[in-house]
Amino acid sequence: MNTLPQFAVTFLGVLFCIGDVAALGLLLTWQERAPSPDLRWRRLVRGVLPATAVLLGLLLLAFTQLMLLWSRQ
Repeated sequence: MNTLPQFAVTFLGVLFCIGDVAALGLLLTWQERAPSPDLRWRRLVRGVLPATAVLLGLLLLAFTQLMLLWSRQ
């Protein structure tokens, strides 16, 4: 009886993880498409690294929550 909400939350968690990985890919593509090496370096330091830290933290949190959700049984 409790499995349907558990599967729904798992599905949403997996979708969130896929979106997170896609966002990381978009960030790296945006950084690599800068016209000059100097601008690529600035994009890396000011945009990509802080956003990557946040996104990877959220990804770790999502994985942890999914593992905790399924470990209760």
